[in-house]
Amino acid sequence: MPSIKGTASISSTHALNKQLRSTTFPTNFSQKVHTNKLHRVIFQTWIEQRVTELLGFEDEIVGSTAVHLFLPEVTTNTAGGDDNNGGGEASYAQDVDPRKAQLDLAGFLGEKEAAEFAKELWTMMLDAQESPTGIPRVLIEKKKEEIRLQREEQERKQQQVQQSRGYFDRSSGGGGGG
Repeated sequence: MPSIKGTASISSTHALNKQLRSTTFPTNFSQKVHTNKLHRVIFQTWIEQRVTELLGFEDEIVGSTAVHLFLPEVTTNTAGGDDNNGGGEASYAQDVDPRKAQLDLAGFLGEKEAAEFAKELWTMMLDAQESPTGIPRVLIEKKKEEIRLQREEQERKQQQVQQSRGYFDRSSGGGGGG
């Protein structure tokens, strides 16, 4: 059976349902993500960077498509209603179906890459919705590691400068070590 390429191929409900039945998805795709609990800017940046990595070049359209599939725009209702924030303004995020999003991205990224991307992103989204910051632990740990490496590099450079100064001080002072 040939694979379905691009989103135009699965625009019909019949083709989409057939593809949903024939594709194996990760078990965590059955868990719901509350996108209004996520740090949207962090996820948007991660999605765009990851899409660029997978494609091997920057593509704003594919990056934007991926963002909108997994992080649909939040609409607000100032009239009240079911409000989880305790204020008078309620936020409503569309439900995200990671299976459909994966299938939509397969035409751009390839089936294997889209599956890998969707699984990785959905796992982080599930983790982030449990975090008070809305940022997944894996991204926090990655940032901590980057900062640690930057500090080590700075310290290494400072030691080299100090050693260089010490060398020049010894050589110009006539003490002659060695």
